[in-house]
Amino acid sequence: MEEEADIISRLPDNILHEILSFVDMKHAVRTSVLAKRWLKVWMSIRSITLSWSEFLEEKTAFLEEEEIDHAIDGLRDRFIGIVNKVFNRRDEYSNIEMIKLGFVMHNHIFEENFNRWILEAVKGNIQSLYMDVGYYMNSGYKIPRQLLNCKTLKSLSMMLGEYTTIILPESTSLPEIRTLWLDGISISSSELQRLFSSCPLLESVIIQECDIQTNTQWNVIVGSHSLQTCILMDNRHTHRCSADQFLTYNTKISGPKVKGLRCTGFLTQDFSLENFSSLVAAHVNMRLKENEANETAQTYSELSAVEKEVFAKRMMKVLGAVHSVQQLTLSFGFLDVLLQAPGILNGQPPRLCNLEILKLEVRFTRGCLRSIAYLLNISPAITALKLKSLESNLAEVGVDWEEEFLLGCTFSHLKYVEIKEVEACDNVVKFLRFLTKNSTVLEEVNLFFGSSDAPDRGRRLSEFVENLKKFEVASPSMQINFVKPPEKS
Repeated sequence: MEEEADIISRLPDNILHEILSFVDMKHAVRTSVLAKRWLKVWMSIRSITLSWSEFLEEKTAFLEEEEIDHAIDGLRDRFIGIVNKVFNRRDEYSNIEMIKLGFVMHNHIFEENFNRWILEAVKGNIQSLYMDVGYYMNSGYKIPRQLLNCKTLKSLSMMLGEYTTIILPESTSLPEIRTLWLDGISISSSELQRLFSSCPLLESVIIQECDIQTNTQWNVIVGSHSLQTCILMDNRHTHRCSADQFLTYNTKISGPKVKGLRCTGFLTQDFSLENFSSLVAAHVNMRLKENEANETAQTYSELSAVEKEVFAKRMMKVLGAVHSVQQLTLSFGFLDVLLQAPGILNGQPPRLCNLEILKLEVRFTRGCLRSIAYLLNISPAITALKLKSLESNLAEVGVDWEEEFLLGCTFSHLKYVEIKEVEACDNVVKFLRFLTKNSTVLEEVNLFFGSSDAPDRGRRLSEFVENLKKFEVASPSMQINFVKPPEKS
C-alpha cells in the first residue's frame, strides 16, 4: 500500500518538474518535506514562479485592512526569505528555463534584493524571464548589466507600470532573444533603438502602455529582418520640444517577414509601415480619445476639415501598406475618417487582393458605410465580413451614400456576413440592401440583435425583419438568420 501511495514520487524528474511548474514556488518548496527525492526535485526545478501579489493575497485573505497594514512589512520580509532560499539552495548545475518574478520596489533595499535574484537567474542560464514589478521610486530602474548581456535569454517580458523610467546599461547584447515585451515603461526613442539593435534574432515585439520620449520627428522605429510579430498598443508619446500636432506622433515599422501586426493608438499618430509583403493578419485600432468608451459618432462629426483630411490620408497610407493581408480588423475611428479627404477617391486605390476575412467595429454612419463599401470594392477575394455595431440612434445616412460605389460593384466571393449588436434601424436596412443586391454568392447573413429597453422594440424588430424579406437579392441561396436578445425579466 505504501508503494502504491508513493507512486508519484517514482515518476522521472522531468515529469515531476513539469508538475511543479504549474504551482507557485513556495508550494513546490513545501514538497521537500515529503521525501529526500522531492527535496532534490524542487532544488533542480526548471520553471519557477515567485509572485509577491499572490503570496500577499494568500496570507491576508481573512485579515481586515488595518491588520494588513500592520502585517505587510513582516510578510514582505518572509517573501524575500522564501525567494532567497529558492536561489540559495538550487542545484547550481541545473539550468533555468523560465522564471516568473513578481515584486514591489519601495526602496533601494528591495531593489537590491530583486536585482540579486535576476543575477541568480542569469547564472542559471535563464531562457525566459517574466518580470512583473511595481516600482515606486523616482530614480528610475537601472536594469542589471548582466541581464541585458545574457547569452542564453530567449524571451524577456518587463512589466513595470506607471510609466517607470528604465535605465539601460552602457552595453547590451542579447544574441539569442526572440521575444521582447515591454509594458508600462518610460524610455527614450534612441535608447529603445539601442535595445532593438542588440537583438539580432528578434521575432516578436510587444510594446504596450509605454511612454516613448523623443526630441525628433520619429517616436518609435521598429525594424528587423527576423521580426514576425509586432504589437504596439496604447503607447504614450512625450516630446522634449514642441511640435506641430499633426506631425508629432510618428511610428515607423519595417519587417519583410512580419506575419502578424497589431496597432492600437490615436489618429494623431502617423504609422509608417514599410515592406510588409509577408503580412497575414493585421489589427488596426485608431481612436481620438484615450478612453474609447467616451467616443461617439458625434465626436468624429465635430472634427475640423484639416483634421479629417490629415487623418484620412494617414489611414489610406496604412491600407496601402497592408496590401498582402489575409485577415484585417479595423476600428470605427479608422473607418469614419478613411474617405474624408477631398478627392481621395480620385487617386489610384490600394488593392487588398489577398484579403479573405474583414472584421470591423462600426457605427452605421454615412462615413462608415461608405468606407465599408470602399473596402469591399478593393478586396476582390473577400469571403467573410464580420461587423460589431457600437452605437444606435444615429442620423440618417441618406439615399445616395453608395452611389460612388455602384459602378461595377459585384462581390463575387463574399459568402458570409455577420453583424453583432445590430439595431433595427433604417441605416442597417440600407446597408444590408446594398450588400445583398451586389453579393452574387452570398450564402449566410447572421444578425445578432442588441438588447434594448425601448418600449417599441418588438414592433421595430418585426418591421425590420419584414423589410429584409422584401430585398432584391443577387444570390438565390442566401439565408438570413435572426438572433434576438433574451427578454428582460
